[in-house]
Amino acid sequence: MEYLSNIELYFVSSLSKDDKSFQLVDEEYHHATKVMRNKAGDKIYATDGNGKIYEGFISGIAKKSISVDVIKFYSYKNRLKNFTFCIPNLRNPDRFKFALEKCTEVGITNFILFNSERSVSKRFNIERINKILLSAMKQSLQAYLPKVKVFDSKLNFNTLSKEKILFEQDSDSKLIDHKFDMTKEYYLIFGPEGGFSHKEILDINPNLVLNLADNRLRSETAIIKVASIIS
Repeated sequence: MEYLSNIELYFVSSLSKDDKSFQLVDEEYHHATKVMRNKAGDKIYATDGNGKIYEGFISGIAKKSISVDVIKFYSYKNRLKNFTFCIPNLRNPDRFKFALEKCTEVGITNFILFNSERSVSKRFNIERINKILLSAMKQSLQAYLPKVKVFDSKLNFNTLSKEKILFEQDSDSKLIDHKFDMTKEYYLIFGPEGGFSHKEILDINPNLVLNLADNRLRSETAIIKVASIIS
């Protein structure tokens, strides 16, 4: 498996049926022409967000699109496809953004967002979140665009049939002593600032509760720590 570096990565939402050409449009077109100043004949790289990165040469530039002829592509495995990070709405939007960015950079590709009793903001701006994830994917040269679901109730966690692991400082079981089976599916559930209430933990009904550290961690720190460990 070949890993790329020192390239500018674009996102392509559609390719030709034979995967031999694609077009960059909208924001990707603007960035390529106005910021990177690409011109006909330049080599360019783009991902489909589903595990492939395409290498090609610009064959033409129109008013609203760039045409690219593909010369080769690289395929990547989604190493962490069995891990879903369940993240609450955090009080500070910058910290929420930071957590999403860093998780994406290390390869997390599945997120569930939810509100807790202690959530201040109750709304998720999905358009903005998808832009954050797209930007982080391209910046870190990842080939998978993360998928996001929003739970409107913590009771939705009861519908999850795979193993649910909740992180709570009061637990005697430590993450450092736990070994993940990479063939199993996990939902990793993080609490908000101030933690979960007792009722919330009962509603979520986790299979396992783990302690991340001896000291208290900010929510975004806990999220990034787990992402770093499993990646």
